[in-house]
Amino acid sequence: MLKTEKLKKYYEIRNKNRGKSILRAVDGVSLDIARRETFGLVGESGCGKTTLGRAILRLTEPDGGSIIYDGRDITHINMFPYRSRMQIIFQNPSDCLDPRCRVGDIIAEGVAAKSSKLSKPELRDTVSGLLESVRLTPDYAYRYPHELSGGQQQRVGIARALAVEPEFIVCDEPVSALDVSYQAQIIELLKELQERLGLTYLFISHDLSVVRYMSDRIGVMYLGKLVELGSGEDVVREPAHQYTKALLDAIPAPDPITARAKNRTHTEEYTELGIPDRGCRYCRLCEYAVPECRDEEPELREVSPGHLCACHLL
Repeated sequence: MLKTEKLKKYYEIRNKNRGKSILRAVDGVSLDIARRETFGLVGESGCGKTTLGRAILRLTEPDGGSIIYDGRDITHINMFPYRSRMQIIFQNPSDCLDPRCRVGDIIAEGVAAKSSKLSKPELRDTVSGLLESVRLTPDYAYRYPHELSGGQQQRVGIARALAVEPEFIVCDEPVSALDVSYQAQIIELLKELQERLGLTYLFISHDLSVVRYMSDRIGVMYLGKLVELGSGEDVVREPAHQYTKALLDAIPAPDPITARAKNRTHTEEYTELGIPDRGCRYCRLCEYAVPECRDEEPELREVSPGHLCACHLL
C-alpha cells in the first residue's frame, strides 16, 4: 500500500552561539507497508518518528526522496484526493480537539466533507454510529472536549479520523498521554477497528512493549535513520542492533533484582552528542564499535529472511 524511498526532512536550527546548522530529522528512510498491516515505528523521543509520519501524509513537506501510495508517487501532487484515504491520530487528544466545538460538530465536519449530500438527520445518525464504533454513547455528541477524560478525548480523535472512511492511518503515539488502563482500552479498540474495517496502520511509539503487542513488523529508528527492520518476533526475540537491545533493556522488568543482574546496554541523550557527520550514528554509545563504524555509515542488510540491520559487525 505505502512505500517510501530515501525520504528526507531537514530543519535549519540556531545553536547557542547564534549560528545556523541543519538538523537531519529524517535522513533517507526507506520502508514499505502492506495493506491491512500494522507497521510499528519505535525509537526514543526526538529520533524523527513523528516527523516521518507527518512527512508521509505531507503534513510536513519532505525535502527529498519519494512517497509511493497505492502504486502512485504522491510526493509532489495535490493531496486533496488522498486526504480522505490517509488520516492521523494525534498524540495529545486535548490539544487537537477544538475546545469551542461540541464533540458531534467535531466529528460531523469530517462526515460532511466526505458526504456533502447528507441531510441533518442522516448526519446526526452517522455521527452517533461513529461514536458507538469507538465505544461512546451518542449523548457524547453534545459534550465539549474539556468535559471528557483523556481516554474519551482520544476516542473522539479516533472517531474523527474514521469519519472520512480512511484506509491508512498514522497513529502518532496515540496512548503515550493516557493512563495505563486507558492505554490498554485504546490499543484493543484500534486492533478491533483494524480487523473490522480493514485498516492499515503506521503505529508510532517510544514504548517497545506497546509496539511489540500492536505490530506485525517493527522498524527501529535512531537519529533520523532506520537501524533495524523485521517482524515483531525477530526484532524483539533476536535483536541485531545494539540500540534495539538498549530499548529492550529499558522495558521495566517484573523482577527488578533479576533486571539489575543483567548486563544492560546503556544509552545517553543524543541531544548532548549531536548527529555525527559520518559513520554509524550509534557508534559513540556502542561498546563493540570498531574504526570502520566511525568512518563509514552502515546500510540496512539482511541478517535473516525479512530481518534487516544497519551494523558493520553483522
